[in-house]
Amino acid sequence: EVEELKRELPVTIHRPSVVCGDSRTGEAAKYDGVYYLINYLRMQPALLSLVNIGNREVRLNVVPIDFVVEAMATLAGDERAAGKTVQLADPAPLTTHELFEVIAQSLAGRSSRITVPAPLVRTSLNFPISESLSGLPRVAVPYFFLDQTYDTINAENLLGPHGVRCPPFASYVDALIDFVARHPKL
Repeated sequence: EVEELKRELPVTIHRPSVVCGDSRTGEAAKYDGVYYLINYLRMQPALLSLVNIGNREVRLNVVPIDFVVEAMATLAGDERAAGKTVQLADPAPLTTHELFEVIAQSLAGRSSRITVPAPLVRTSLNFPISESLSGLPRVAVPYFFLDQTYDTINAENLLGPHGVRCPPFASYVDALIDFVARHPKL
């Protein structure tokens, strides 16, 4: 139905990936997605950062809210965007293993020493007790094990001339962590 309307009306469909806080201030409206890893590591950064529970095969595409807002505002004024679906996503997303490493480096100043096999992590996260131990709700577990792919070609072609690009996660992870430290409960 939306695809039909898109052909008749000058609309742009925006499809952001997993949205996190502002890349400059870290400000967020809720903690989910990548915040599960941040809060997990914040429990005991020196200890938990040693054992990476991320998956080397699955990418978690994270974008900061300020990128999404700027992209949508820019596209609203660009006639070339009419009738297009634009996936607002990181063109080079990190695996959950890499996300874990970047967060661990920021929180504990070091990388992990051991990587737990993904099937073992998945099984253990589905135990009822794991939610209270890890802070990861069982309903969120699939996000860390289902590979998601976003086609960012339209976004890159439309936003590139305006200088709008998704920043790399490593460039704003400290802002996210600082905000969580100042506001542990949202």
